[in-house]
Amino acid sequence: MLSIFFVRKGGAEDRTLRLFGLVFCVLGLGALILYGAIGTKQGILSLLGTVFLYVTLTQAWNILGGYGGYLNFGTATFFGVGAYTTAVLFHHYGLSPFLTAPIAGVMAALLGVIVGVPTLRLRGAYFAIVTMIITFAVQIVVLNASITQGPMGIFLPPLKLSPLALERLFFFMFLGLAVVVTLLVYAIENSNFGWALVAVREDEDAAEVIGVKTTRIKYIANAVATFIIGIAGGIFAQRIMYLDPTTAFSFDISLNVVLMAVIGGAGTWQGPLIAAPLILVVADMLRVTFTSEVNRVIFSIVVIVIALYLPHGAMGFMTSLRQKYFKWRNPKTGDEVASA
Repeated sequence: MLSIFFVRKGGAEDRTLRLFGLVFCVLGLGALILYGAIGTKQGILSLLGTVFLYVTLTQAWNILGGYGGYLNFGTATFFGVGAYTTAVLFHHYGLSPFLTAPIAGVMAALLGVIVGVPTLRLRGAYFAIVTMIITFAVQIVVLNASITQGPMGIFLPPLKLSPLALERLFFFMFLGLAVVVTLLVYAIENSNFGWALVAVREDEDAAEVIGVKTTRIKYIANAVATFIIGIAGGIFAQRIMYLDPTTAFSFDISLNVVLMAVIGGAGTWQGPLIAAPLILVVADMLRVTFTSEVNRVIFSIVVIVIALYLPHGAMGFMTSLRQKYFKWRNPKTGDEVASA
């Protein structure tokens, strides 16, 4: 299993380990598909569907936040815009959210471009704070707009499916979305575009000096990320069947995404796959065992411990193990191989 994270390139042994990692991924995906098809526990199907949703959101955040280094607390803004786009189109025109989800992505990306022009000129904490403020500002607009029905929210009629069939439907929809977005992020990581984003993260001024078109790179990354988030929000609206500004623009969405990216390892495609199920399952277990107040305290302590002892997330820990492994196997060239 660890070969999925450790092996980048090398000889016959490395290729064998990579093949094993690929087989493991395929078998894992096959097991999920099989469980989605024959599983009968609605609670587990619902939890897994939520995991896949957050994998999608975290992978999308990762494009600009992880590889580009722009700490973004505004995921809920574009998620809510996507959700309200499909809800409004259904409420006023009777169009299914499944058909209008791409439109939700376009609306979220359009907003991302509009707010990105001024905000992506900021860096560090200033950018993070502004993205938070934008979420609250958009929420206020939605609360006072007649087309969104303000605080009354919008009801979407349930699909004509049994509760179990309904959970299976969204299980597969979010699973498919998570797989597609993960493959996209993997492709970005191994492309010139991904390397340009990493250059922006490491030193934006230096990257611009050597010819990286930093402004265009950031705008494209932001547009792609917000488009994906908008699609996820559009589908989510049909899943919960009732949408109000508090739910759609909940800051918990943005916070959870950032935590998942940081704990899993920002700037890696594997990080969200590790952290999203870990955090959601642990949170679900704590919610059942303890009161909400104690639950938050325990979860906060866990996050602080991880931040202190795993500053680069789970993937950073995996990388350190990978380096020790290669040093142990080949002491003379271990450093050279491990850094490859």
